Amino acid sequence: MQKIKKWSIFVIGLFIVSIGIVLTIKADLGVSPWDVFHIGLTKYFDVLTVGRASQLTGLIVITLSYILGQIKPNIGTVINMLLVGFMIDFVMTVIPEPTILGYRYIYLIAGTILFGLGAGIYISSHCGTGPRDSLMMALDRKLDINIQWVRSGMELAILILGYFLGGPVGIGTVCIAIGIGPVVGFSLDLMENLSRKSAIRA
Repeated sequence: MQKIKKWSIFVIGLFIVSIGIVLTIKADLGVSPWDVFHIGLTKYFDVLTVGRASQLTGLIVITLSYILGQIKPNIGTVINMLLVGFMIDFVMTVIPEPTILGYRYIYLIAGTILFGLGAGIYISSHCGTGPRDSLMMALDRKLDINIQWVRSGMELAILILGYFLGGPVGIGTVCIAIGIGPVVGFSLDLMENLSRKSAIRA
């Protein structure tokens, strides 16, 4: 029963993340560095949707993580990679395009909040890290430098690459970069408090 609960929280978190990603994409004001790259890929490969580009990138990142740091993906990492891709493509067909500029900013703000909340929820389940976290740990082992610099370097490199592929960089990219961290922190604290209360009741 406990395992079912953990995996349910994991999947719910991923779905909320996917909604957040789609809202920031549809806002068309700039997206997160990795989504800049994913959208850039779709401009070069017609067969790729944003979700498929996310899955392909995840597969490459997982492979690099193993080559560079012998970090083997666990089941949660693989499910994360596959599910988020499918969920993004599904949600893209459901959420309408914003019709006026004001709605686009609402999409951006709501998307950033949902992305952060969802990330905190799925992380709190402890079912596995995302592919990018695996690569971060692999590079940390290989380069032996501060992990914060590794993460920042990864984000900057993928942002630049995505920009040159034609991905959308804008005010939204900056807002997401600044806003995600605090929301994830809030979400993790919230989930920890809920878990503690649940344990007390049990």
